[in-house]
Amino acid sequence: MLRTLRIFKRILVETGLGLKASGWSNWLVTSILCVALTIFGGVLQLTMTLKGLVEAWGNQLEISAYLRDGYDPKAVAAEICQFPEVKQVEIVTKEVAWRDMQHTFKVAAINNPLPNTLHIKLSSPDQVETLAPKLRLLNQVENTKYPLKVAKKITDIRHFLELAGIFITGALTAATLTVIGNTIHLVIKAKHREIEILSLMGVGHFYIKCPFVFQGAAYGFMAALMATGILLGVHLYVDPYVKEQLLSLAPFMPQNLQYGLLQTSMMMAALGVLVGAGGSLWTSGRYIKI
Repeated sequence: MLRTLRIFKRILVETGLGLKASGWSNWLVTSILCVALTIFGGVLQLTMTLKGLVEAWGNQLEISAYLRDGYDPKAVAAEICQFPEVKQVEIVTKEVAWRDMQHTFKVAAINNPLPNTLHIKLSSPDQVETLAPKLRLLNQVENTKYPLKVAKKITDIRHFLELAGIFITGALTAATLTVIGNTIHLVIKAKHREIEILSLMGVGHFYIKCPFVFQGAAYGFMAALMATGILLGVHLYVDPYVKEQLLSLAPFMPQNLQYGLLQTSMMMAALGVLVGAGGSLWTSGRYIKI
């Protein structure tokens, strides 16, 4: 146990010496990886928000069915309630709708032109396209209206952002791996004689390569901390404006939008450490020949 602790302590010391020897390259690697992780985290946060928007929209999604004259809205509502897709039906009579319109707008004294309307809430938003054709087949229903296209647009935007974020993050990650590889290669060249001596002394591969892997992991962890700080600052200064705009566009949105910054930070840290350690492991395996 004590021997293992001594080895681990020595590895940490060698990692620190490697970071010190890298100089300005540390900041170059960390900065590029920080940009990649910030984009990754930002896109992840944005897609989570848009997903919440789509889900909230879906929960409030309803079909408005406009009835023909001469049909009792209560009887039609009772018939529509028999469909398995229907969760609730709200009746808005033409008299109530006309009175509300006269209260809101200055309307001329004419006969009421509005139809009786049924607002139909569904058990699941996915059932809109199943229920809408059934309603249009009813003789009592003159027309239907539902905002499905808006929800689909939001979903399409979310998918586009996910793909764009993956592409940009992948490109920056590839650039980071290149810079990490060059940095670790320089450190290996600087410690070439030391590595040869350790090899001749019979020191294992793990002990020789592990400091370089730890150095790459340190790059990833530091970049994740920086990216988390940037996202936290963005949330503190941008959140009020974003919430105001979203609530103005969609009043049904929940007041407390859940961004999951902690989960995002953990994912960024895991990705950063994986990229940094993986790049260092590949480089050390390529250039250290024991």
